[in-house]
Amino acid sequence: MVRNLTHGEWVLQQFEERYLRSSYRNVLIHASIIEGTLRNESGSERFYSANEYLNNNHIITPAEYYVFDEVRDTRNKLIHDSFKDGLEQNAIDELRDELMEKIHEAYRISDLLNRNLFQKYDIPRLAIITFNPM
Repeated sequence: MVRNLTHGEWVLQQFEERYLRSSYRNVLIHASIIEGTLRNESGSERFYSANEYLNNNHIITPAEYYVFDEVRDTRNKLIHDSFKDGLEQNAIDELRDELMEKIHEAYRISDLLNRNLFQKYDIPRLAIITFNPM
């Protein structure tokens, strides 16, 4: 029987190297982690409004705002447009890989994610997501 992880243990597990590779499961989980962090910090109910609130109140930098918006937009394309637009496997895989690149960028540059995710959960940073704030 699999042990029931606490919330903190589960979050920490998502940052093991195998879960930072590009797969459908991983990109959706990590996009959700970013969205949840923004929503918790802003008190907003939606990814877009959370990002807008944090930007308008100078809680995040313009670079963070831009990369979070790219994560949201690419995630939505992957989830909604891949079927609606009848994308072929290669196009869907490209969107998945693009989303993981944007997620890694968000982890690298965002002070908000550094404080409210990496420091809060004591997540070690692998080389692919070394903190380098802009």
